[in-house]
Amino acid sequence: MKNQADFDAGWTGKTFNPKTGKWSSGGAARNMQLARQGGAQAIQAAAFAAGVEYVAPLLDQARAQLHATTKVLEVIIQKNPNLLHGLDIDL
Repeated sequence: MKNQADFDAGWTGKTFNPKTGKWSSGGAARNMQLARQGGAQAIQAAAFAAGVEYVAPLLDQARAQLHATTKVLEVIIQKNPNLLHGLDIDL
């Protein structure tokens, strides 16, 4: 078997080809399943979406932390405006 990962994922298992009326397996089965799911780009898009869903909670947490830190810095700068002297920042 050349690609154990494809086999384990179910890509190369026996599948029926309605156009030919025959069963196929291996690379032919993988190609048919890939085509049924919209091609390689559709599979990549689904994987990308799954990746984004996986990291979304981390991004939300980072966004919340950044927001909280920004609020703290706003208060510090408001109470100590001289901290900005010498910095090239427009507020």
